[in-house]
Amino acid sequence: REPAPPRRTRLFSGLTRSRRTFCAAVMAPKEMINALGQDGFDLETFQKRISDETSKKLHIVDVYTAWCGPCLSIVPTFKTMQVGIDQFEDRCTITQMDRTSMPEYVTRFPQTSKPHFLFYKAGQEVFCVEGLKAPEILKFVDENLPPLEVDE
Repeated sequence: REPAPPRRTRLFSGLTRSRRTFCAAVMAPKEMINALGQDGFDLETFQKRISDETSKKLHIVDVYTAWCGPCLSIVPTFKTMQVGIDQFEDRCTITQMDRTSMPEYVTRFPQTSKPHFLFYKAGQEVFCVEGLKAPEILKFVDENLPPLEVDE
């Protein structure tokens, strides 16, 4: 007996696509935001990541205060970038960490309702955004992501 053909699902403006393809296209992206202290991601791993001088990736660090709602509201923007930018996971990392996780961040960033976003490339901090300024963050990411690697 031959398998049944995949069901067709109506998409935008009458376009159709098999249900399997459609489900894959709208599924949530894999979790790519690392949180310090979760899933084995520790301070040593984080420090190796941002200090790697050979890394071509852009590393985004979201330094927040645990009780701050606005500090955590950037997550949907990061997920949108992950879905909308080609090979985003291969070109960028995102880490969220409470400001109290590193003594340097405790002294550098006061306890406030403003998140701080640090950007690292090739082992160096290259940019910092204070506050929830999504347009500024998106512009910097767009201009500083490493180019797509093309297979020859």
